[in-house]
Amino acid sequence: MDANERISSLRERIDEVDEELVHLLNERARLVQELAEHKLEAGIPLFDPRREEEILRRVVEINEGPIYDSSMRDIFELIMHRIRDIELQRRGE
Repeated sequence: MDANERISSLRERIDEVDEELVHLLNERARLVQELAEHKLEAGIPLFDPRREEEILRRVVEINEGPIYDSSMRDIFELIMHRIRDIELQRRGE
């Protein structure tokens, strides 16, 4: 395989991974929405800072790199923040 073929092959794989990430992020958002519905029914506050910290600790624990732990934490903080925004907008808050 020459360099151009290898580059093309790697780009195709990156596109596949991106597609998986989009699918998984939307699945995560749907699960959070479902969780929010159950919390509201049970009268439990939507935002739980202890749970978010638990998620961030777990993400760092399972991170195998090459992404730095601090960067992975930043990425997940952004994901959780954006998904929380979706939930707040759905509820008109």
